[in-house]
Formats: sequence, structure tokens, C-alpha cells
Amino acid sequence: MTSSPLHLNWQVGVGAATLLLASAAWAQAPDQQPASSDRPVLRQPTPSSAQQQEDGQGAAEKRETEADRKLREMDRRLARTLRSVCSGCER
Repeated sequence: MTSSPLHLNWQVGVGAATLLLASAAWAQAPDQQPASSDRPVLRQPTPSSAQQQEDGQGAAEKRETEADRKLREMDRRLARTLRSVCSGCER
């Protein structure tokens, strides 16, 4: 069975694309460390870290409240603009 030059070019192209995709996937993969028994044991959260998490939740609620306020203001402005545009259409 003989290969035509076109078929050979196609095979080389497919091989190059496969190699490129495999190297990209390998580069994106996280570094794998071998499992060892001397890994440090996970620590329990300290009271200060638990307090920081609670403070973080309070800050998140404050940001949500601020975002809600901004959204209501934008909604109010849009409604006012639409009323002014639509009131001109009714005449």
C-alpha cells in the first residue's frame, strides 16, 4: 500500500496538532506531588481566623447592600427616562 503525498501531509498535520494539544494540556495540568506519609496534618481554624471569616461575611453583606442600592437608583433613573420618553409619544 503506497501513501500519496497528500495523505502523508494530512498525517503529519494531524500528528503535529495532536502533539500541540497534548503539550498544552500537560502545561496546564497542576503539578502533581507524590503522596507521602510525612504530609502536614490540616489544622483546625483558630478563633481569630473564625472571626476574620465572620468579618468577611459582614463585608460581603455590606457590598450586597451597596449593590442593591445602586441597582435601585439605576432602576429609578431608567423608569424616569422611560416615563419622559413615553409621555412624549402619547401626545
